[in-house]
Amino acid sequence: MIEKIFRDIINNSLEGIIVIGDDYRIKYMNRFANEITGFSDKEAKDKFCYEVLRAKRCKDACPIKALKEGKKLGEIIVDIIARDNSEKFIKTKVIGTHGYWVEIFHDITREIELEKRIKEKYIFRDIITQDKRLINILNEFPKIAASSVPVLFEGDSGVGKEVFANAIQALSLRKENAFVKINCASLPDTLLESELFGYKKGAFTDARKDKPGLFLTANRGTLFLDEIGEMSLPLQAKLLRAVETGEIIPLGATKAEKVDVRILAATNKDLLKEVEKGNFREDLFYRINVAYIKIPSLRERKNDISLFIDYFIHQFNIIQEKKVTGVSPEVLEVLLNHNYQGNIRELRNIMEYVFIFCNEDQIMLEHLPEYLRASGLKQRNTNESQSFSVSSLKTFPGEKDQIRDALSKAHWKKKEAAEILQIDRTTLWRKMKKYEIR
Repeated sequence: MIEKIFRDIINNSLEGIIVIGDDYRIKYMNRFANEITGFSDKEAKDKFCYEVLRAKRCKDACPIKALKEGKKLGEIIVDIIARDNSEKFIKTKVIGTHGYWVEIFHDITREIELEKRIKEKYIFRDIITQDKRLINILNEFPKIAASSVPVLFEGDSGVGKEVFANAIQALSLRKENAFVKINCASLPDTLLESELFGYKKGAFTDARKDKPGLFLTANRGTLFLDEIGEMSLPLQAKLLRAVETGEIIPLGATKAEKVDVRILAATNKDLLKEVEKGNFREDLFYRINVAYIKIPSLRERKNDISLFIDYFIHQFNIIQEKKVTGVSPEVLEVLLNHNYQGNIRELRNIMEYVFIFCNEDQIMLEHLPEYLRASGLKQRNTNESQSFSVSSLKTFPGEKDQIRDALSKAHWKKKEAAEILQIDRTTLWRKMKKYEIR
């Protein structure tokens, strides 16, 4: 009875389990191992484990052999060849017990493929794009990073200005030194000044001891001033002096102190317009604007939306221990057509919300936040109301054949097919849906 209970537990486990004899022959495989490898328990029984898993590691670095030799092994990633000859990746651990070897593993093929896909689009850490404008900018990053000139990042809230600043720092000659960040909009002027320049004991009532400011903390390193457009004019004047002379005067101090700090600044405002309005000092603008990087909003780089969807699915699968594989066509249409006033930050928040409610393998319309769900339902109703006249829709002569031909030439890679047709990938996706091309 106990043996039957344990067999039922093992067979219904969400991990693949293979029991291997000391002769390297398979004695038992559970249901999940059958699904991953493609071999049934009957087909696999008494075969050598390497005949079923067909992994390169079986020949070069067999984990059972290593354990027999007294080596210690934790979890390892192995690429196997399934019964249908498809390549799969498993994360596995082998343990020895009662004269048998038990291999416990789970399929991480999708995660590996996503990582590969994302890395192909990565230019630097956490920057995902296939936007040509951004790629051109990022190609200049090594040159900009190698210098010590100030850099100004401009872009809407949520586009990832701090991520770009991190990339510059990671490539710079100062990468081993301090990288200090402060949001200029988060503090009132008096506090921001003391945070930046520090103060001496007795400078004001509560100044019981000296406090070094962020300029001193960042000495020989980099200081990132986020939302610099929110800084007041008097404080801008003090910042200008520090940038121009490389000297700061802490509150209550009688003499200046030398600092060597590289300035990276970011703003969601058009600083040149702020200069024209008199809200930002012209001299400071030109001092911090030696290298200027304009980051386009997410709505200006629609082709990146699907990349971020994949990235966040991969990220939240790990965080929340789920196995979501993708989004439904309806959800994809909603997400591709949303305006994203909050940019990448908003898309991340949407995906985080979705993962609270999605316990299936695919994200559906009902998992979206209400404001997006309403948009999706409206689109669905529009599509349904128009479905009666589908046959009367105007089509361009041969367009369906052109799309099929392009997809065939591109080996059904939508991005390459879209380039052949000289349309964007979203338009191609819609036309494929319209002509029911799969």
